[in-house]
This record gives sequence, structure tokens and C-alpha cells, in this order.
Amino acid sequence: MAETTVTFGNDILPMFAKWQSRMIWRLDLCNYDDVVANADAILDQMSAGAMPPPPYDPLTPEQYQTFLQWTQTGFAQ
Repeated sequence: MAETTVTFGNDILPMFAKWQSRMIWRLDLCNYDDVVANADAILDQMSAGAMPPPPYDPLTPEQYQTFLQWTQTGFAQ
């Protein structure tokens, strides 16, 4: 079975869009270039269970894996 391509527009943007208005002061999670430039920091926050910040629930392990796959396969738009 072929691995599905994870893209920013189809997978990453929808994952982050619901927090955008609350987190714009930190980084623009709806901007491809900002997310690519900060991917390591985002992964660190996700793996620590700190993304999104409280009072929101952390992203799920599946969402973390999706983001990780996206970073490891070349940041498809």
C-alpha cells in the first residue's frame, strides 16, 4: 500500500487553523513559509504536549505523526 502524501493545504493547515487567531502573536500557523521555518520548534512543542498551549487539548498522536511525516517528506504544499 502506497503512503499518502501529506500536504500543507490538505493536512497541516486544517490542523492548525482553529487556533490561528489565538496564536498569531507567536507565529502564523496558516502561513506555509512560517510553519516550514519553525517546523523543528513546532515538533518540539507537539512532542512535549504543549501545542496548542492551554487551555486547549494537545494535538493527538495521529496529528503529531501527520506533521512529522510532512516534515520528513519534504514539506509538500
